[in-house]
Amino acid sequence: MSPSSPNQWICFSVIDTGIGIAKEELDKLFKPFVQIDSSLNRQHNGTGLGLALVHRLVDLHNGQIIVTSELGEGSCFTVRIPCVGKPRDGEKSLFSGNCQLLPNTQIQNSQVLIIEDSMVAAEQVARYLNELNMQTTIYTKGEGAIDEALRIHPVLIILDILLPNLSGWEVLQQLRANPQTQNIPILVISVVDERSHAMSLGATEYLVKPISREQIRNTLQKLQNPKDVSNTTLIIAPITTTSTEPASPPLILLAEDNEANIATISNYLGAKGYRLIMAKNGEETVTLTKKQHPDLILMDIQMPGMDGLTAMRLIRADPLFIHTPIIALTALAMPGDQEQCIASGANDYLPKPVKLKLLVEKIQDLLNQKTDHK
Repeated sequence: MSPSSPNQWICFSVIDTGIGIAKEELDKLFKPFVQIDSSLNRQHNGTGLGLALVHRLVDLHNGQIIVTSELGEGSCFTVRIPCVGKPRDGEKSLFSGNCQLLPNTQIQNSQVLIIEDSMVAAEQVARYLNELNMQTTIYTKGEGAIDEALRIHPVLIILDILLPNLSGWEVLQQLRANPQTQNIPILVISVVDERSHAMSLGATEYLVKPISREQIRNTLQKLQNPKDVSNTTLIIAPITTTSTEPASPPLILLAEDNEANIATISNYLGAKGYRLIMAKNGEETVTLTKKQHPDLILMDIQMPGMDGLTAMRLIRADPLFIHTPIIALTALAMPGDQEQCIASGANDYLPKPVKLKLLVEKIQDLLNQKTDHK
């Protein structure tokens, strides 16, 4: 049987011995932000996003997901992906022949630098580019990225924003400031939806994860045509801070127990100039609020021990913190959740996954209101 035969599949199963899923609930599994346990302070962790992303990725590969489950016994998820063979000899690639990424730049077998700390994400992009007859080099950190670009002279750089130690924003600025790299096209691919900011710093194009093979292909086709590039790289000036901001950066207390969320939010807010302190449960949040007097609190609702709703009520019970702005963050988006958070003391409410640009806008609005009321 040939590798490209439609009857040949790659199959793998994930089996657990957990609570199981009722048959009438199976149709909810792959809907974004839907939890089988829908209570606000649920007993089982999760955002309701993971299976939806899995379903989307499998669908992009023309695959299937099969689920079997018994209440109290556990579940089995089987993924089937069709095998796809490599292009036959002589088959024309998207970038074969005399195609150009930029004027006078040949890109057949060209080198692309992928700056991405997640090997899973980097290898996915590399695989898509290899299918288009392009060579790739993966670099997993922001530090030293300039030296790597100077070493391999890529015709394209693909850049993640959330990098360890040195952020993608800083890498982007360094690349554009260096005369030897300032004209290299830079495609930013990130879970952070900050297209306007990236373009203002010099990015050529921007994609939000998760990405598909088709998105990569279409984006590179745009980059082949300078007219298309000019239409997609409009520079939008970043939001400037107002003169009412305090001289000392605002102190924000982030109450969150999920390490990935902590890293994402703290790195982004730190890059925006805010000072941060962390609490991983309700008790720590109340204690740190009384000790540090933060300018604003970001309160996760689903935390171990004392939950966010209880913590907000205790904070509001202290006269010193009646007017401290609080933004509630929750992975659930069920009817009545926002009202319940506001009733417990929140000034505003955002469902997860949080759009970081919107979060900063809400933070600044609340801080400005707090200043006006002084």
